[in-house]
Amino acid sequence: MAAATKPDPDQHTGGLGRLDGTPLWQWPAALIAIALLVAGYYLSGWMGTPAWAGPFPSAVGEWLMARMDEAYLWIVLNRNESPLFLYGFNYVSVTLGSAVVLINQILHFLTWVGVTVAGVLVGWRVAGWRVALVVLATFAVFALTGLWNESMTTLALIITSVIAALLFGLPLGVLAGRSERFYRAIRPVLDFMQILPAFAYLLPFVLFFGIGNPAAVVVTAVYAMPPAVRITALAVREVDRGAVEATTSLGSTPWQVLTKVQLPMARRTILLGINQAIMLAVSMVVIASVIGAGGLGDAIYQALAKVNVGEAFQAGLAIVMLAIAMDRVTGAVGHGAQTPDIEPRFRLPVLGGGLAIIITVVGTARVLGVEGWPRDLSIDISDPINAFEAWFASVAGDATAALGEAAQSVVINPLTALLTGSPWWLVVLVAATLGWIFAGTRAALVSCVSFVVVGLLGVWPEAMDTLAQVLVAAVVTLALGVVVGVLASRSDVLAMVLKPILDAMQTLPPFVYLIPAVAFFGLGPVPALVAAVVFALPPVIRLVNDGIRGVPKATLEAARSQGSTRLQLLTKVELPMSRGSLLLAVNQGIILVLSMVVMGALVGAGALGFGVVFGLAQNQFGLGLASGLAIVCLGLFLDRVTQGRRAPRA
Repeated sequence: MAAATKPDPDQHTGGLGRLDGTPLWQWPAALIAIALLVAGYYLSGWMGTPAWAGPFPSAVGEWLMARMDEAYLWIVLNRNESPLFLYGFNYVSVTLGSAVVLINQILHFLTWVGVTVAGVLVGWRVAGWRVALVVLATFAVFALTGLWNESMTTLALIITSVIAALLFGLPLGVLAGRSERFYRAIRPVLDFMQILPAFAYLLPFVLFFGIGNPAAVVVTAVYAMPPAVRITALAVREVDRGAVEATTSLGSTPWQVLTKVQLPMARRTILLGINQAIMLAVSMVVIASVIGAGGLGDAIYQALAKVNVGEAFQAGLAIVMLAIAMDRVTGAVGHGAQTPDIEPRFRLPVLGGGLAIIITVVGTARVLGVEGWPRDLSIDISDPINAFEAWFASVAGDATAALGEAAQSVVINPLTALLTGSPWWLVVLVAATLGWIFAGTRAALVSCVSFVVVGLLGVWPEAMDTLAQVLVAAVVTLALGVVVGVLASRSDVLAMVLKPILDAMQTLPPFVYLIPAVAFFGLGPVPALVAAVVFALPPVIRLVNDGIRGVPKATLEAARSQGSTRLQLLTKVELPMSRGSLLLAVNQGIILVLSMVVMGALVGAGALGFGVVFGLAQNQFGLGLASGLAIVCLGLFLDRVTQGRRAPRA
C-alpha cells in the first residue's frame, strides 16, 4: 500500500485568492507592502516631507546628465576626426544612407505604375489574388491620399532595415540553433531586447549615427532582429534529429547537413520569423520619425504636433494599409497555403512573363514622362475628418473631457502623488518586496537595482509618473482582457468574430493608435492611456482564451460531475489551470502598455517619454539618455515581477 502523503496547501487550486495559481499568502503580503507605502506617504506629508523622506536626491542625476551632455558634445565635435567614427560609424552611416537613397531612386525610376504592377504581381504569385487586391488597394491609398513619395521613402527605409536585420539575424539564429552554448549566451540578450520599449532604442543610436535615415535604419534593424534570431534558432533546433543523424552517417559535412537538411526543413518557420521581423520594422520605422526618418511616420508626427487629426488620419491610413499588405504577403510566403498552384514546368514562363509585363509597363511610363502619382489627382480627406472631429467635440466633447478629467483627478494624479511623494527608499523597498513576493529573490534584486538606478539617473519624479500611468492602464487592460478572453472561451462564435479583429489590431503599428485617441480625448495623459489599453488588449484576450480552452476536457467533466457551477468551474478549475497563460498575459499586457504610455509623450502624456522627445529636439542628450535608461529600468522591473515564481523541480 502506498504511504499517504500530506497535502501541500500551496498546491490547492481553488478559491478566489488563487485565480492565477499563486500561493494564498502572496496577495495578503502584497497588500501589506502597498499599505506600508500608503502609510509612509501620509506620514511623510504629516511631518512636512523632511529631507530623509522625500524623493530621490537629484545631485547624482544632475552630475550624470552633465557628463552625458559633455560626452555628446565631444562626439559631435570629433565625429569627423576620431578614427572610431572616420573608419567605423561614419562608414556604416554613409553605407546605410546610400542604400536608402538607392532603393528610393529605384522605386522612383519604376514610376507609380511600375511599382503598383510589380507589387500586385508579387502579391499574386506568393499569396493569391485576394492578397494581390490588398496590395492594389494599398498602393491606391498611397496615391489617393497624396502621400506617394512619403510612402516610397517609408518602403525604402523598411527594405533597407529588414535586409540589415536579416543579414545579421539569420546567421546568428542558425548559429544559436546549432550551438547550445551560444544559444544560452544569446538568449538573455534577446529577452532583454524584446522587453525594451521602442523609445528606449532611439538615443544610443543617435549618439553614434546622428539624426537622419542612417540612425533610423540601424535602430529599426536592431529592433527587428530578435524575432529573426529566435525563430530561426527554434526552427533549426526542431528539425527532426533522425534526418540529421541519417545524413551525418552518410558522410555529410556540417555545412552539407545545414544547407541540404536543416535549412530546407526549417524553411517555413524561418519565413515566419522574417515576417515578424518585417512587422516590427514597420512599427519602428514610424517611431523613428522622431529622429528624422521621414516618410509616413514624419507625416503623422508633424500632424499630431499641429493637432491636425485629419492629416494624421490620412498618413495613418497609409501606414495601416502598408502594414496589412506586408503582413499578408510575407505571412503567405511562410505558410504557403494561398500560393497559386502552378505546375513546375510553367513556373519559369510565368516568372518571365511577369518580368516582361513589368519592363513593358515601366518602359512605357518612362517614355510618357510618368513618375510619381500627380498630387492634383489626390483626394484630401483631412477636411472631412477634421469636420467630424469638430462635430464629435461639439456633441460628446464635454462628456469625454469630463471622463478624462475624472480619470486624471481621481486615479492618475493620486497614484502619481503616492509614488512621487513617498520616501524614495520606501518605494524601492516596496518594489523589491513585491518582486520577491511574486517572482522570487532574483526578481527582488532586479527590482531594487532598477529603482535605485532610476533615482541615480535624476529622473525619479518622471519615472514615478510613468509608472503610475502604466499601472492605471495595465489594470484596465487586464480587467477587459480577462473578461473578453473568458467570454471568447465560452463562445466559438465570439471567438471567430474576434479573431480577424485581433489579427488586424496586432498588425497595426503602435503609433497609429494615438490618432483616434487624440481625436476623442484631445491632448494629455488620458489619450495616451486609452491608446495603450487598446494596443495591449489583443494579446491579453488571446492568451486568456487559449489558456482556458487548453484545460483538459476530462478535468472539466470531473468538476461538473461533482456539481460545480459555471462560476465555480471558472474560478476553481479553469483559471487556476491556466496559470501559465494568465501570467504571460499579465506580463505581455504590462510591457506593451509601458511601450505605448512612453510613446504617449508625443500627444502630451509627459513623464519619461517627454524627456526622450525633448532631449532629442533640444540637443539635451543627458536628459534624453537618462529618460531612456529609466524606461529600460521600469521595463526590467515590470517584466521580472510579472513573470511569476518558477515552479520547483520534482
